[in-house]
Amino acid sequence: MNFIHQSLMLLEDAGMFVGYPDIHWLEQSGMQLSHISALQGNRISIEQNQHLKLLMIFSLLDFHVDTMHPDMEGKSYRQKYLDLPVNGDYDRMLRELFRVAKVMRNALVHNPSSFTIANNQVAINYTHGKTNFRLNMSLRSLAMFHTSIVMYIRADMGRGNYFLGIMRSIYSDVRLGIKNFNDDLGDKLEAPPPGLKLKWRTRYVHSNARHQISDGRIHILPPKRELQEWEGLDLHIALNEDDFLIPQEALDQDLSISELEVINNWKREGHFPALKRP
Repeated sequence: MNFIHQSLMLLEDAGMFVGYPDIHWLEQSGMQLSHISALQGNRISIEQNQHLKLLMIFSLLDFHVDTMHPDMEGKSYRQKYLDLPVNGDYDRMLRELFRVAKVMRNALVHNPSSFTIANNQVAINYTHGKTNFRLNMSLRSLAMFHTSIVMYIRADMGRGNYFLGIMRSIYSDVRLGIKNFNDDLGDKLEAPPPGLKLKWRTRYVHSNARHQISDGRIHILPPKRELQEWEGLDLHIALNEDDFLIPQEALDQDLSISELEVINNWKREGHFPALKRP
């Protein structure tokens, strides 16, 4: 077990809350078998000390970046941000999360009095050199911010389109919760990527979904259950002994999808969510 996973277990045991999607399993009849996936420890709660939580989360993020890019070890946080790759949505969102985390970490370490939490808002305002560093962020956005970083460093969804769909939604919500931002790189955070977004708060998994393949398209018979607007559905099928997890958001209106698109884009990566009830 590596340093990152051990540290996350320590934080979870200290009561860290991470808002992973709530996962429910459905049978074809629509019968629901539930499992709540949010992570929260059982002893003293680090949630009572957001400063410590943020510093520890940032340390893990920085370690994760150094592990992915060993040539960045020893560089300043600003230089790491500038050197992080921007080859796709995975890289771009991670880079912007690192940028926001850098501002919060530096405020806590170098100007702790500038970091305040009041009225469900995080506020940072300090000057270093000729730059005024500012951040106003809702506590709800901060919680999602922590969740997004943990998702990156746990890597339990892989790096494919399922993870990207979840992360685009969370990153969009995080950015909406940031009302004021400025650092030594400017006052604009990168806009959310335009790709498919998956509903991330609650998702249902239907294993071994009934389906038919004809003329290169897969037609899926979903379970008999009406979903609320905020709920998402993942349909698991097996093709050639490989597992595929297809979000309903990726289906056409007739609940079909190109077989080639499934093979290219929706092969299951990682181990979250589980395909069956534990």
